[in-house]
Amino acid sequence: MRKLILFVLATGLGAGLLAYGVSPSQYQAGQAQDARPNGLPNAPQPFQNAFPQPNGAPMPQPVPGGALAPGQTQPLGLNAQPTPQDYDAIAVPDWAKGWKHYHWNEALDLWNQKDALFCDARSKSEYDQGHIPGAIPLPVAEFDKYYAMYEGKIKHARNLVTYCHGVGCQLSNKVAQKLVNDKKFTNVGSFFGGWPQWQQHNMPVETGPVPKPR
Repeated sequence: MRKLILFVLATGLGAGLLAYGVSPSQYQAGQAQDARPNGLPNAPQPFQNAFPQPNGAPMPQPVPGGALAPGQTQPLGLNAQPTPQDYDAIAVPDWAKGWKHYHWNEALDLWNQKDALFCDARSKSEYDQGHIPGAIPLPVAEFDKYYAMYEGKIKHARNLVTYCHGVGCQLSNKVAQKLVNDKKFTNVGSFFGGWPQWQQHNMPVETGPVPKPR
């Protein structure tokens, strides 16, 4: 009798499913899927997230309290700021010790008092896009060309201050070297922080191919 009842129920269920366009096998697969968390096929048990990483290894498991699991790294937040560079702590190479090296306050005083002609040792295209107001272009790769163009300004300047990309860049020292060794100037100094430090302090910026009067 029990077998007969089960047969009738199964037949009735199957007929009902077919009426809705669902086969018994599809119904069973759906039931199995609904029994899984979030209804995802082959979904893991709660708190055992294992979406694979590119190398096939499982993701680190959550740790109570927000701590990092072993091997898990903390992502960089959107508001994280890079560590500021200490431009004034840059070591002077031995070959560049034949002229002065100005720290930020010294370079700023010279610029404010208009006691120096700043010389941009970066490329001319970079100079055109933005430079220290009043600075002349004196790119190391085209030194002779631009020296000839600004020779009058250079010779009449009380102090000559070269600058470039700051940390790790020696272009300002190479231009200073040419001014000291080749042109025999004794009033030359290199500005440690250069263009990055100038921008870091939100100082005025000049654009264009030639310096404007200050």
